[in-house]
Amino acid sequence: MFFLINNSFDEGSKEIFDKFLLTCKTIIKFSFVYIFLFIIKNLYKINLYINSIYLNKFKNKGGTKNINKSNRIKLALCTVGKKENLYVKEFIEYYFNLGISHIFIYDDNNINDEKIADSIPGKYIQNISVYEAYKKNITHQSEAFSDCYKNNLVEFDWFIMVDMDEYLYIVDDTLENYLTNPVFKKCDFIKLNWALSTDNNQVYYNSSPLFERFKPPYIKSKFIKSIIRGNISNLKYWVHSPIYSPERNITCNCKGKKINYKKLNFESLTPINVEKAFIIHFRFKSTQELINKNKRGFGTWLDNKTLLWTLKGHIKDYFDQNEITSEKLNYIEKELQTKLSYSNI
Repeated sequence: MFFLINNSFDEGSKEIFDKFLLTCKTIIKFSFVYIFLFIIKNLYKINLYINSIYLNKFKNKGGTKNINKSNRIKLALCTVGKKENLYVKEFIEYYFNLGISHIFIYDDNNINDEKIADSIPGKYIQNISVYEAYKKNITHQSEAFSDCYKNNLVEFDWFIMVDMDEYLYIVDDTLENYLTNPVFKKCDFIKLNWALSTDNNQVYYNSSPLFERFKPPYIKSKFIKSIIRGNISNLKYWVHSPIYSPERNITCNCKGKKINYKKLNFESLTPINVEKAFIIHFRFKSTQELINKNKRGFGTWLDNKTLLWTLKGHIKDYFDQNEITSEKLNYIEKELQTKLSYSNI
């Protein structure tokens, strides 16, 4: 019985017990430090795991299921490109395989640069219209999308508005079947969430297809792009979605569910839903391509002062979604001739 133990034993026991407590406290302290450091070091991986989309049935370039063979509906795609010549062929092949009837490209390259039209294979040219933005006095992405819709609104049943690094993905169906589903009968606009690719720890560009270089999992995002029903008069478009009239236009999510207009936002959609369709956004690609994208600018509308501010923001966004490595940091520092540190990213 404990109350029969003599004093000398009590003192010895207390000393042993105190040492035991001290050891436990030390172990607990270092365990917390180790866990904290582990979380900080692997924060991007934890974020990726929590927010990622695992596409078990994902097919390269959309797969044969996405080819529109019957052409029950006419589908247009409107896009803007700024020095995207390296990716044009893959982009247009993907969308024609998906079932697009005609692609409208607004070339925002500088006047003396290579034209986007020069990178289009001849077999596709009859189903592609290319406009040089400066010749149409277009200085902003929203103007290009609005121009594309206004001039062709009666010719097509639906318009898909994306950048040249954004790829529409339909889950387990064809695009035609998706858009002719009765759930979208009353929808004027369909807002689709982004799914952001990571850099797959690739520092340098290579010419392999994007879908081979940057495979799932992708990171779900609240930001969106839109699909617009044709023949809507007086429609104007912003960068991510149309400027809607809640009294006469119905906006739906990827499942055809009407979105309360009070919750609508021009750039984002929550709760995020990627169950039926989403936009795969190869936003950054490799580290080299990230820097090249920033060097070339984001279009004729961005002045140099804004570009410098945007550049810093994009590098921070890049490392929020991708692993920070010394190789990536060294490459960025060399290209931008500036010093980066983990603390200011």
